[in-house]
Amino acid sequence: MSKSFSLEDAVLTIDGTEITGYENAQDSISIAPIGDDGDITYGINGKGVFVHACNRGATITIKTLQHTGTNEKLNQLRNAQVNNPTTATGKLITYKDLRNGDEFLLTGCWFTTPPTYARGTSHNGVTWTFKATKAEFSIKGGL
Repeated sequence: MSKSFSLEDAVLTIDGTEITGYENAQDSISIAPIGDDGDITYGINGKGVFVHACNRGATITIKTLQHTGTNEKLNQLRNAQVNNPTTATGKLITYKDLRNGDEFLLTGCWFTTPPTYARGTSHNGVTWTFKATKAEFSIKGGL
């Protein structure tokens, strides 16, 4: 039996504040691990050993509609990070898919790439980019 998906079933929070007003896009919320889990290092005899990477980070992109309360809040948070670097702190981002139970916990999140603002004849989305120092993924079997 097939199920539908709605962004209303995707609960994403930044430091406890729920993010809403997503752009109607295939990748409104995207969470991608940074780098590989490790790699094989080979010696001169041709034998290899797997070396685990210490990188547990992820890149998080959130696409929202331009004139929403969410963008105002994200802009305030980014301005605080950019304008007060000595007092800025990493954010906690949580994601839960209420439809299938997937959960992501992203700690030590920082704004990285500033958003581009556009005006035109379309809906004008805004892409917010964060990088997390640690990402934990819990993928469920779905319903």
